Amino acid sequence: MNTKSIIRNFVNRKTFWIILIFIGILAKAFLFPVKTGDYICFLEPWMNFIKAHGYTDSLKYGFYDYAPSYIYFLIAIAKIGFNPLYAVKILSVLFEYLAAFFIGKIAVQKYNNNLLIWISLAVVPLLPTVLLNSSYLSQCDSIYTAFALGSVCFMLKKKQLLSVLFLGLAFAFKMQAAVLLPFFFVMLLRGRVRWYYFILIPVVFILSITPAWIFGRAFTELLNTYLSQADRFRYLTLNFPNIYIWMNNDFYEPIRTGGIVLTTALTAYSGWWLSKKRLSFSFENWIKLAFLSAIIIPFILPGMHERYMYLGDILGVLYYLVLRKNIHLPLGILLVSTYSYIRCSRYNDVLPLEPAFFVYLSVIIFTSIDFITGLKKETNEN
Repeated sequence: MNTKSIIRNFVNRKTFWIILIFIGILAKAFLFPVKTGDYICFLEPWMNFIKAHGYTDSLKYGFYDYAPSYIYFLIAIAKIGFNPLYAVKILSVLFEYLAAFFIGKIAVQKYNNNLLIWISLAVVPLLPTVLLNSSYLSQCDSIYTAFALGSVCFMLKKKQLLSVLFLGLAFAFKMQAAVLLPFFFVMLLRGRVRWYYFILIPVVFILSITPAWIFGRAFTELLNTYLSQADRFRYLTLNFPNIYIWMNNDFYEPIRTGGIVLTTALTAYSGWWLSKKRLSFSFENWIKLAFLSAIIIPFILPGMHERYMYLGDILGVLYYLVLRKNIHLPLGILLVSTYSYIRCSRYNDVLPLEPAFFVYLSVIIFTSIDFITGLKKETNEN
């Protein structure tokens, strides 16, 4: 048996991936003691405020700019009394593994091989941006992402109600779940999900803000949580190499409005074109569409930050696990996203966004060509 066969046999064993999972856990634990600005300036003061104002009673105050759903977790962490820095990071890491589990479960729908779950559990948490997001920066993007990926998983299993429920949970934590709306819009237009199920999304959101309302926060303030977030940082783009790096932030309002209109119009037109019955959708094409949705929306939508490709990074893993080709496309997106994270540091002034923009644009173009070509090939075969 030659060396290549030995390596292939080892990689195809569950033991290899379990070892990699433990390496990932150790890498995360190594980063747990690190305090960054996100924790020092926001999360730590929030938890101190929670303790000083009676835990749940603190919900009457607008001391935070996240959705209340995450604040409920912070209240629990503050109440338990365990090292809050570690607790915040552990919470997000647990959802990383839930997101990875859903990636594996989606891939298993194609290949019926549970090894893919172990591969996903090993690879996804070790992606540079995933590792940095939770274990280093104390961020919580893994929470909405886990629910969003659960939603995709259940939709592909044709469990419509459960899928939209999970999508509603994703929205209840972060507005960034909206990057998957084109995927669900096409699902709707092609009759894969009933329209009235989407009523669950605002219902879940309202239920998620109800505890904060009961404890005294104004209902209108809670409803406007995401609008307030959008107005907090009035930048067309922040360390993120999308189309707005070429535009002047002095014209923020008209360009922002135009960008939202452009995103809406492109989503509507793409949905209409993809709804044509002559186009045949395979499982692979749904995966390509989910990946495209997660990377194109941040490219054309204003107000994006360096962390807003998080869902696209993870869907890139799914793209390769299912298609087994074009690894340069998910790697390209991961490179762009990691570059954005690095730029959001003292290297901000020395790392230009323009090179990352062209890599990003190239990935979108080649992924779109692969997607459209696949659709046409299936149509011709049918």
